[in-house]
Amino acid sequence: MTTYVDSSALVAVYVPERFSKAARGAVRNVPQVPFTQLHELEVPNAFELLVGRGLISREECRAIQSQLRDDLETQRLAPVSLDLERVFTSASELSHVYTAKFLTRSLDLLHVAAAQLTMCVRFVSADDRQLAVAKAAGLDVVDIKRPGRRSRS
Repeated sequence: MTTYVDSSALVAVYVPERFSKAARGAVRNVPQVPFTQLHELEVPNAFELLVGRGLISREECRAIQSQLRDDLETQRLAPVSLDLERVFTSASELSHVYTAKFLTRSLDLLHVAAAQLTMCVRFVSADDRQLAVAKAAGLDVVDIKRPGRRSRS
């Protein structure tokens, strides 16, 4: 696995939204995408938020969750168990080096740390600050807000 997909970009793969086409394009040729404990919480939670906000129906949510389960069963999304202590330590180190410069949120740092610890070299997201840290940390970044724009460190 070489490509890490932030939760918001992964949600865009399953739910039609503004960046869905770019998100799907970014993972189209990736055989397996790591699916961490962070994703396990955030992705289904995002689906529930969409129901709560009235943007999708409960039935649509069930169908989306079924697609997610199918991708997990077929290993398109590959469950990866992270050592959360290492993830938090790495995220703290990233914070010390980059947060004052990029104003990055802690959850974004956790995803960048997870990408590094899963040995991914490519990071997909729509979050400018998160992408800035990922790039500064040496990852090849793909910004789904700006399709076709990849940046190497």
